[in-house]
Amino acid sequence: MVTRTWLRSLRLYCIKIGVLAVLLSDPVQAQTPAAQLAHDILTELNQLRHHPHRYSAQLTPWRAYYHRRRWQPPGQPAQRTREGVQGLLLAQTWLQQVQPLAVLRPHPVLHQVAATLLHQEITAARLAQQLNAQGRWEGQASFCRSRGLTNARAIVVSWLIDDGQPQRPNRTNLLNPLFRMAGVACDPHPRMNCVLILTGGYHARTAKPAAKPSLPSSLPPRSAAPRQEAYPNAAITPATSFPH
Repeated sequence: MVTRTWLRSLRLYCIKIGVLAVLLSDPVQAQTPAAQLAHDILTELNQLRHHPHRYSAQLTPWRAYYHRRRWQPPGQPAQRTREGVQGLLLAQTWLQQVQPLAVLRPHPVLHQVAATLLHQEITAARLAQQLNAQGRWEGQASFCRSRGLTNARAIVVSWLIDDGQPQRPNRTNLLNPLFRMAGVACDPHPRMNCVLILTGGYHARTAKPAAKPSLPSSLPPRSAAPRQEAYPNAAITPATSFPH
């Protein structure tokens, strides 16, 4: 005989199964820590670009993370710096002069390019080759790389400070108004490694339609112009942009 208690238990069991199914189907819930970090890096970067003055003020508590030339945000591995806290102070002062910029729009192909280059030495030729393989990019293209850090803000702040780099190439990339699209990928093995790809724009290649049978003609067919590679011999240093 079926009792009310048994029916109530069955109903609760079904509800739990339904909630579990929703959670498992939610892509945010199903993300790996590395995928979540990549998402958080782009979110953090857009906060920096859209509110540079506010971001500068938010960095004031980070001065306490310096012990002479040693920098260690909470929960992050210690980093030995060349400039100490002075690097952070210079970054804050510089941000006060920056005007708000448009946010970076993510592109799935740029995410794939970042993932492909995670464990490779990134050169101008290699970056251009990967970008050209699946579409067409506009303006400039560049990248930033982080190793060891596992927190999105710590990663973006490290790029922003650009410790020991006189030209601050990472900082220039993050706040370059010519960059409009981005892709990020991270891999925790053997330690957290993240790559950010930046471009002025990107157009993924669409599938080619089926070729129609050629018709007889007295005119010779026109040959397609050879595709010109994007500066295959150009040198690129980490976080240095190059024109296309």
